[in-house]
Amino acid sequence: MQALASWAMRGLPQAAMLTILLAALSLLIPPASVLSTSVVALVTLRKGTLPGALVWGVATAASGFIALLALGGVNLAIGFLILMWLPAWLVAVVLRSSRSLALAVLAAMVLGFVMLGGQFVESADPVAEWKALLGPFVGSLVDAQLVDSSQQATLVSLMADWMPGVVAAGFFLQLTMSLLLARWWQALLFNPGGFRSEFHQLRLPKWLSMALLLAALLSWTQSQTAVSVPEYVLLLLLAAWFIQGLAVAHGVVGKLGSSRGWLIGVYLLLLFALPHTVIVLATLGITDAWIDFRARLNPRGSGKAG
Repeated sequence: MQALASWAMRGLPQAAMLTILLAALSLLIPPASVLSTSVVALVTLRKGTLPGALVWGVATAASGFIALLALGGVNLAIGFLILMWLPAWLVAVVLRSSRSLALAVLAAMVLGFVMLGGQFVESADPVAEWKALLGPFVGSLVDAQLVDSSQQATLVSLMADWMPGVVAAGFFLQLTMSLLLARWWQALLFNPGGFRSEFHQLRLPKWLSMALLLAALLSWTQSQTAVSVPEYVLLLLLAAWFIQGLAVAHGVVGKLGSSRGWLIGVYLLLLFALPHTVIVLATLGITDAWIDFRARLNPRGSGKAG
């Protein structure tokens, strides 16, 4: 990881080339998209707004030229720009100018809402669009005997109902992960220990918990026959509080000087019990906004966990 960051810091050509290569790799290995956007964010955080813009500008032009030759169009490069590089640059600009990780996370959440709204702008009925896209996929699962044919229509409908919110929340989480990774890279190279302290102190504003409560109340008043927009908003807000919940977990373990095994356990739970663990961490984050667990704890030992 540190080698990638060091290479990106050698200069604009290296950063742009690395951004393109990682984006291309993401077509085969989707998590590589986080690394690609993190390169853009890292250059922006360290060298400034203009150098960061030059990286995604050069990457867009070069990938567009390659896509034009190979695929006959530049849609792929435009997709990389709109969905990956430009959002990462924007939140990195916010973090660089404000030096507030919480404000940068809020900026990422705003872009998540833009993604949610964009689906309704692009299509009057995004759920119907998702049904059309998911139908063949679920059909392949039926053909592979992984899903019972009698459940096919129900599964397609259920997945499509939630997809607008899931896509928006997933976009927010990927963008936030890219920003956090870039900040960690920056700390590794230029400010050892800086990211640890910054992430441990992450606190989202209390009003965001009130917004979540309002979204929950509105969702309960909607028809139970279909997923509503307030429920999509609720997903996105839960994703934001999940990030704070992770920060609380890291902060508590770090302040108490406890073993890293506690954090490994948290991430294993995310791997094997994802929905339940996300809800628990989001609840922890919301509670911390009002109680501030980390401020109430007395440091113990000098452990570097977290």
